[in-house]
Amino acid sequence: MTNREIEQVAAIVFAKHVQRGNSHRQLASVMSAEGIKHKNVNATSVGFVGALTRGNSGQYYIMVNQSIGNVGRRNFTIAHELGHYYLEHILQNASFYCSEDDIAEESHAADGVEREANHFASCLLIPEDKIRSAFLSMLRNSKKARNKSFLHVKNDYTFGIWRGICADLMKRYGVSDAALRYRLMYLSLAKFEFLG
Repeated sequence: MTNREIEQVAAIVFAKHVQRGNSHRQLASVMSAEGIKHKNVNATSVGFVGALTRGNSGQYYIMVNQSIGNVGRRNFTIAHELGHYYLEHILQNASFYCSEDDIAEESHAADGVEREANHFASCLLIPEDKIRSAFLSMLRNSKKARNKSFLHVKNDYTFGIWRGICADLMKRYGVSDAALRYRLMYLSLAKFEFLG
């Protein structure tokens, strides 16, 4: 699928299931509405992050490694697995087993199906219209920002601007710093060139 097609699917899911607020607060409702059961599992495999599986009865499950401490990473993992479900990816052996390399908040997975699920997760958790409006509003309200329509973050005063904006947006959308940076770069709202 193209990125535009994936964005359209994510927008439909968002419109159907998120009546108010942001989607990370509605992930349980989305799964419930689709009849998908959620399980936190104690991973025995190194690198296991999440999975979408279907039992013999046809019941879908989203499993997430319970040792993932970062809430943004957990949310992204659930949204990624929902991506497999909504994009109708064909399950291999009745499941998608996703490792750290597959569920990349920066969307750099080697496998095309995993990249699609990553893009879906990014679009579902951080819808373009909402993030564009919020980010540009914060940038316009920043006293230090010189450019009010684009942020080029380096190891200078722009890093301080970014840290302030980042903390608020991470909390608002329930995502990690990496997922937020990827989405802003993808939407041509920001560029990141800093060490740290």
